[in-house]
Amino acid sequence: MRGRWKWISGLIIAAALGFGLWLLQRASAPAPGPSASASTPAPAPFTPRWPASISNAAVEAPNKGDHTDGLEICGVGKVKLDLDDWTATANYLDALERNPRMRWLSALRNSDDYRARAAGLYLEGIFDRDSPQKDPEAARDELVQLAQGTKDPAIFALAFTKCRPGSDAAATPSACARLSLDQWTRYDPDNAVPWLQVAANARREKDSAAEAAAFDRVAQAHTYEAYNWSLFAFAAPAMPADLSAADRWYLAIQTIGIEAAMPMPFNPVSQYCSREAMNDPAVHRQCAALAELLVNKATTLLDFSMGKSLGARVGWPTERVELLTQQLNASMQVIAQVQPLDPIQQWSCDSVARGNTFMSERIQLGELGFARDAIERSGETVAELSRKHVEFMEKLVRDAERQMQNDPVAPQP
Repeated sequence: MRGRWKWISGLIIAAALGFGLWLLQRASAPAPGPSASASTPAPAPFTPRWPASISNAAVEAPNKGDHTDGLEICGVGKVKLDLDDWTATANYLDALERNPRMRWLSALRNSDDYRARAAGLYLEGIFDRDSPQKDPEAARDELVQLAQGTKDPAIFALAFTKCRPGSDAAATPSACARLSLDQWTRYDPDNAVPWLQVAANARREKDSAAEAAAFDRVAQAHTYEAYNWSLFAFAAPAMPADLSAADRWYLAIQTIGIEAAMPMPFNPVSQYCSREAMNDPAVHRQCAALAELLVNKATTLLDFSMGKSLGARVGWPTERVELLTQQLNASMQVIAQVQPLDPIQQWSCDSVARGNTFMSERIQLGELGFARDAIERSGETVAELSRKHVEFMEKLVRDAERQMQNDPVAPQP
């Protein structure tokens, strides 16, 4: 059944927060199932349209007989929901959390903190998707104006993403035309990310000399910050103080999904740093420098993973690549363990508290910092945690394949 496979796809999507969320959402994209609503302004991979109550650790779809006691929701109690219907929990929580979501958006839009206000402007048209929208284009234009007024590279990055080439926003007459990559590189000259955007633009214009010059600046950079995973960090301080713990965790999950939907700046890397292109010593040097930067300066598992993969391509020793792979797998495993195994307990007060603690530490330490700290506290070695993660993912795939065999997709009329 399509609904059942969509539910299984949701489990795959939820296999880890942060890097795993982004990666696995794309890995599961070809799975059959109903397409997203065209009316959704900016669909996020992990919004309440997925079974938000289901943990990354819940690798098997529970049977109907498992749900007789209802779903435990912190601050609400037991709620009778058909968890075999992948929309039931999503719709319930979406309705339950509408008021907190809108109150948070209002607080962001009126914040005196420029980055919080920028987060609110970015979220307008997404968080208020089920309300009459005032003017999302005006919010986008205000975000551009804020970026230019503050000259804050983080706000500029959000505005650039909102106005990214090829998006509906960029296709309509707007303040987006006033944004330029030249501004971003001036605001943040030692950050590799804006120079990667310059390289991507040069490739689109078939200007190989400009692309090579941009990668020269990438190779000289000392930081790598796309700000994609900073949206929640910017917005969290503006959460109304009287929100419940469940409200906070729910809104955090929503925001992570929106962060995961943001485009990543890796496309020019895979093109410019192809194996064939790296026969050129200059290109090899540039790509090797970027790989080192990503591995040593990354704050997210996605960036770390890209650095590891690029390092393997430029010829790092097999032993180094294997150690980095184990570090990545172990990090994903400890993040996967943030939530309890029992899907019925995903919204219990214990689970919610653990989720909020994770988000607080993620803000303070970064995703990689949280993972390293959790590995150290786990009492297990990196190799042991890496093996557990590999076994977990293998089981996840086996269970999904078995479910597809048991519930084949009905032929289209």
